[in-house]
Amino acid sequence: MKKIITILFICTVNFFVNAQQSLQKNLQQLQSDFIDLRFGVMMHFNMGTFTNEEWAKPDHDPQIFNPKKLDCNQWAKACKSAGMTYGILTTKHHDGFCLWDSKYTTYDIGNSPAKRDVVAEYVKAFRSQGLKPCLYFSIWDRHNGIETGGAKQEEFVMNQLTELLTNYGEIPLIIFDGWNWKMGHKAISYQRIYDHVKKLQPNCLISEHNGNGLLQTDIIYYEGPKGVYPPGNNIYASQMALTLTNGWFWHPSSPKDVKNINFTLDKLQRVVPLYCNYMINIGPNRDGLFDDEVVAHLKAIGKTWKPAKRQPLPQQPPVPSSYLEVKGITTSAGKAFIEPEGLAKTGSPIASLLNEKTASVTLDGVSDLVGDRGGFAAFQTYWKFAPEKERYLILDLGTEQTISKFYYLPTQLKGYSGIITQYQLLVSTDNQNFREITSDSWRKTTDLKITSFPPVKTRYVKLQILTSVDDATISEVGVGN
Repeated sequence: MKKIITILFICTVNFFVNAQQSLQKNLQQLQSDFIDLRFGVMMHFNMGTFTNEEWAKPDHDPQIFNPKKLDCNQWAKACKSAGMTYGILTTKHHDGFCLWDSKYTTYDIGNSPAKRDVVAEYVKAFRSQGLKPCLYFSIWDRHNGIETGGAKQEEFVMNQLTELLTNYGEIPLIIFDGWNWKMGHKAISYQRIYDHVKKLQPNCLISEHNGNGLLQTDIIYYEGPKGVYPPGNNIYASQMALTLTNGWFWHPSSPKDVKNINFTLDKLQRVVPLYCNYMINIGPNRDGLFDDEVVAHLKAIGKTWKPAKRQPLPQQPPVPSSYLEVKGITTSAGKAFIEPEGLAKTGSPIASLLNEKTASVTLDGVSDLVGDRGGFAAFQTYWKFAPEKERYLILDLGTEQTISKFYYLPTQLKGYSGIITQYQLLVSTDNQNFREITSDSWRKTTDLKITSFPPVKTRYVKLQILTSVDDATISEVGVGN
């Protein structure tokens, strides 16, 4: 009998695993489904709500967090009245306080007077109104020491993501913060986090604050308060948010700072036709409720705005789904640049980066897609090639691996200057005998460049620069599949 039960259990597990795999959608379909949501809410509700800080200090007493009238159903009903279809909740901001009772830290709601799982209440309330619940998670965590990266810090991040993506049902999207612009995708491995999320929830899309381009993201995020909007010819699946009041979080003056309804209607009419979801950011107050002024604003929108017809999402460009780690890089003569240096010092805790003199800055994983043209962390790193007859770089993968894509991000904030326009790609197993796999041209734009080719097994990949606008420069470079 015990053997029969065991066999039945194994069959049942296999059935559910196979069912999950069969229901997995391809990325194009997931992106299309997501931008069809069109209108949502981002809710900054966390320790900063109670401390009157946009970025709360990382050592506040959890007893401060005490929303005595917390009602996520009120949030959901108000959002439904506006015609919204999804939400994003700050499960953890940069200070590290968690809105769920995490096994991996004591700095969470379990040690507050509330002792309620806000994440659970949120997802239940939004689903009850037919709204899709998405999550915000700051990888940068100043309370728990997640600031410089490494295996131990990476494991902490993965453990908390396991909690969020296994305990609350289907999550259509998770948006990260404090990662590519603060720590870099190398300090905390993008590929490892991406694979972990997809293993737990294959249909969960990944987006990121300040991720203003296609490099290492499923959904582009334009941060509206920094002046970052989708371009008028945008064809990429994306989203953006603007604050309804005077900050991301609630402040004592927030009720009287609610923007006019025409502000929201204007943004909906400008942004949504560009394959970009629009989100209103709302900060619930210290009682755990939307202010009456916010509720009234949302109801008024619902009576006025209706989504217009729009063509289906164009086929998205082929981007790598896996990015291979590069063990080393050599180049022809040139110089490393980090600019503006002052903002780099403010924006990145990776001290070694500021002293880097080699072309490894093109592999640092720190976002160089700075769309706001200024402000916190608005710095870029790049390698500028000397004007020699032969200009090249060689990536060493450490061992022979199969690759089918090469990507190159031109230097941003320089106009056309430095853009590589014609190139040749070669591969080698011994770093001596190279053979060409493709040669082509790139458009004179600062967009991410991706070259696809039949899979090839190699250890060394050589980019030979044939022509460029002025002296060639590279912000980020790599290979994948």
